[in-house]
Amino acid sequence: MRRWLLGQTVTLAALTAAPALARAAAPAGEVDAVVVFADRAKVTRLVAALCEQGVARATFERLAATLDPRTLRGDVLEKADVIGLASDVANEAVPPETRATALRDQQEKIEAELRAGGTRATAIRTELDDIEGYAHLVSSNLREGMRNPQPATAAWGQSLDGLRKRRAALEDERRRLAVAERALRLRLDRLGRELGALGGTPRSYRTATVTIDCRGLREVTASLSYVVPGATWQPDYDLDFVPSGKAKVGPGVARLTVGAVVRQATGEDWPAARISLSTAKPKLGTEAPRPAPLLVDGYAHEQAKVMVQAEERREQLDTGGATRGAGPASVSLDDKGNAFVLTLPHRVTVIADGRPIWAPVDVVEGPAASKLVATPKLDAHVFQVVALKNPAAYPLLEGRVRSYRGGSYVGDTQLRYQGIGAPFEVSLGVDDDLAVERQVIQEKDRDASFLGSTKHIVRAYRIKLTNRASSGTESVELRENVPVSKIDDVKVELSDAQTSPGYAFDRERGFVTWTVSLQRGEWHAIDLAYTIHLPDDWQVGGGP
Repeated sequence: MRRWLLGQTVTLAALTAAPALARAAAPAGEVDAVVVFADRAKVTRLVAALCEQGVARATFERLAATLDPRTLRGDVLEKADVIGLASDVANEAVPPETRATALRDQQEKIEAELRAGGTRATAIRTELDDIEGYAHLVSSNLREGMRNPQPATAAWGQSLDGLRKRRAALEDERRRLAVAERALRLRLDRLGRELGALGGTPRSYRTATVTIDCRGLREVTASLSYVVPGATWQPDYDLDFVPSGKAKVGPGVARLTVGAVVRQATGEDWPAARISLSTAKPKLGTEAPRPAPLLVDGYAHEQAKVMVQAEERREQLDTGGATRGAGPASVSLDDKGNAFVLTLPHRVTVIADGRPIWAPVDVVEGPAASKLVATPKLDAHVFQVVALKNPAAYPLLEGRVRSYRGGSYVGDTQLRYQGIGAPFEVSLGVDDDLAVERQVIQEKDRDASFLGSTKHIVRAYRIKLTNRASSGTESVELRENVPVSKIDDVKVELSDAQTSPGYAFDRERGFVTWTVSLQRGEWHAIDLAYTIHLPDDWQVGGGP
C-alpha cells in the first residue's frame, strides 16, 4: 500500500525493507538516495564498517571532486554516535591507458551488437516486403475465387489471419530492435566522451572518512551526504482524456501521468538510487542584506492624465493550449512560494553525462469534460479542450504536457502552475470541422459634446462561427472580453443594444461568454460592442 503525501512518498513495504536495502548497498558505498533541486543535488551514500576496539571508520572513496565540502555530513543507521568526519582530495589511481583499453573493449562489444541488430533489421524488412507481396497475391486469388459458386472462405480467412499475425510479430520485433539500438548508441556516445576526457591527465576525486563510536556493536552502517552542483530536473506530464461517449464534447475521465526529466553532470553516476525531486531553492554563502542610503527628491512637471491598456495573462483567455507552430516554453520550478518534495516510486539510474532521463512520479485520475472553445481575439481556430481539476494531492508545476484523446496522441502544449484542486484546461488540438472569423464593425473615438465633458471610445466586433462537418450538431463556447477599469474616472459599458443576447458576463474580470449551437452546414454571427467613457482632458495612450 502506498500513501502519497505532500513532500514524500510513504511505502509500508519500503519501510520494513529499509535495513535490508541499506545492508545490500553498504559494502560498495554506492549512492543510496538523491534529492534533486533546480540547480544542484544532495547525495547520500551508505557503507558498512566493522568495529574495532569500539570504534569504526567508514571510508567513502571516489566522491565527486566538485562537491561542496561545507555540506559534508556523516550519520549512522544504528544506535551509535558519529564522533568525526574528515575529507581530502586525491588523484585518479588508474593509469589513463589502462582505462582507455577497457573503454575501447566496451566500444567493440557495443559495435558488434549494433551490427547484429542491423543485420536482423534488414532481414525483417525483407520478410515484411515478402508478406506484402503475399498479401497482394491472396487479394488477387480472393477476387478470382469469388466467381466460384462455393468459395473456400475458411482457407482464405486462415491465410489472411496468418499473414496479419506474422506482420504484427515482425513489427513488434522491429520496434524492440529500434529501442535497443538507441540505448546502445547512447552508451557508445558516452564511452566516446569518456575516452576523449582521459587525455593522459590524472583526474581528481574526494575521499571522506566517518568515525563512529560503536557503543558495543560489532558492525555499523554509516551514511554520508553532501551537496554537488550540476543537477537539475523539470516536470513533464501526459494527459489522456477518455470520453464516455463518441461525441466530441461531453464527460469522461482524465488520466494524468506525472513525470520528471532529470539531468545531471555532477561527475559521478547515480546507479539504482532513490530519487526525490524538490522545488526548494537552497542557497549557500549568503549573508543578510544591508540597506544603502535612500534619497528622496522631486521636481515640478505638468503632464496630462493618460489612459493606457494592458492585458493580464489569465487562464480563462487561453486558447486551451499552444497554437499551430508554437512549441513548449522553457520550464522553471516556480512553486509559488510553497516548496515541496516528490519521491519517485522506483529506483532510477542516472548517468552523469548531462542527458535527460525521464522517470514516472505518479499516475492519478479524475473526472473531466471535453468541449469546443473559440477565442477569436487570440486565435482564429476552434479548439477541442478538456477541462478538469488538478487530481493530484500536490501542486502541478509549469511544464510540458503531451495530450492524448482515447490513447491517440494529439500534441504538446504548456501547463502553467496549478494548485491542489485548481481547475484548468488542456488543448486537444484544432477542430478543422469548425471555423471562426472576427471582424471589426466599429472603432470610433467621439470627443466630448458642447454641453458635456466626457469623451467616448466605441468598439464593436462581429464573430462568425461555421459548422463545416458532414453530420451532427456541435456546441461551441465563444469567449471574448472587454476592458476592466481600475479607476473611478474611467467607465466601461457593455452595449446591450448592439451585443448579441444569451451571453454570460463576468463584470469583475470582463469576460463575455456565449454558448452557440450549430447544426451541420449552419453558421451563426455574434456581435460584441462596448464603450469606454473618460474625462475630456484625458489622453489615450493605447488602443482598447
